[in-house]
Amino acid sequence: MYTIVVLWDRSNAEVTQWEDVPMVTTWKDRELSLRAGPRERTAADGSTSQVAVYLPDELNEEEFQDLFSVHEKHIPELHLHD
Repeated sequence: MYTIVVLWDRSNAEVTQWEDVPMVTTWKDRELSLRAGPRERTAADGSTSQVAVYLPDELNEEEFQDLFSVHEKHIPELHLHD
């Protein structure tokens, strides 16, 4: 299982689990594209997981960087090491 972080916009993001990590997928009626990962994350307790980040397909790299910066403060899965 992969931990998936979907950054919808500056106010909305969600964390879920998927069986695989496609480059592009449709989820919740939106086209999403893989923007980062999967990368291994090590939690404070020493457990590891594979994390990937998705954005709506219409957003560009600059918007990805902005959303990542906004959400990494509140979503621990965006930190590769706690």
